[in-house]
Amino acid sequence: TTLFRSEVREGIDCVDSQMRQLFIERMELADTVAQIKAEKGDTIYKPDREATLIEKQSAGMDEALSMEYQAFLKRMIAVSRKYQYRRMLELKGGFPHVYRTKEPLCRRLVALAGEIMSDEGCSASSDAAFSNLFGTGHREEVTWETVDSYGEMSRRIHGGEADAGIGILEEVGGGVSDGLHGLLVQQGLYIYKCEIYQNQGILRKIALLGKELVVCRDHNRLKLAFVCPNTSGSLGNVLAMIADYGFNLTEIHSAPFRVESGWNYRFFVEMEVNLAKSNTQALICQLDQETEELRILGSYCCHGDFV
Repeated sequence: TTLFRSEVREGIDCVDSQMRQLFIERMELADTVAQIKAEKGDTIYKPDREATLIEKQSAGMDEALSMEYQAFLKRMIAVSRKYQYRRMLELKGGFPHVYRTKEPLCRRLVALAGEIMSDEGCSASSDAAFSNLFGTGHREEVTWETVDSYGEMSRRIHGGEADAGIGILEEVGGGVSDGLHGLLVQQGLYIYKCEIYQNQGILRKIALLGKELVVCRDHNRLKLAFVCPNTSGSLGNVLAMIADYGFNLTEIHSAPFRVESGWNYRFFVEMEVNLAKSNTQALICQLDQETEELRILGSYCCHGDFV
């Protein structure tokens, strides 16, 4: 039995070595494809061609292995696409999402009435977070107003009446603010600062949001919203893309919305990454092409949400 197991392991090692060399050869071909597509401005993701390839390659496969072989082909193609997106970004440059690298000056603030601040000012429970958001040396220079809706908050920020909005993004380990997330998606606003404060034993994320995407060196979080194609395994494919880069998800939740055929879901994720890094940008380029909708909702630094 021991000898038999040893022979099997040696056989597997031998096959794996052959697959390693074939993998290298396939990636070399994928690199050539990426160069051609970069020159021609062609798209990487072509689901119809991939479906045809899988059907052709799996024809005649033993039925007992057909499902697993198709899964293997899908992952092989997905890894090839991932490599091509990264190479395309290296060859062409020009990350498609514009951002600034310095935080805007924030002196006029608007908040939802009764959420964080009253007309008299910041509540005692969020006092420390407020100081961290604006800096203790500049806190006295900040003025604020309260509004009755997130729509009015957006109007004031986009209209130049306020530099930024402030709101509770989520209760850590509890619920999230659907209203604030909806504001980010629908009104083109971005989170650029985030702090944690504790109120009656509950940790809350308090966020600053403005009309520009800001990406700084110390940022360690990226928040996205995306809609998957309404097909089997589409969410799993997106999560696999993120996992293939080794990025850690710190949040994921969904919100339903109506479409002509019924319902679909918008997924909100937060990742422990910096958007200025090349691998993060390659992932965003891939998500741009392979989801039905992608919105960057913010880049910021956040600590303490897993305490």
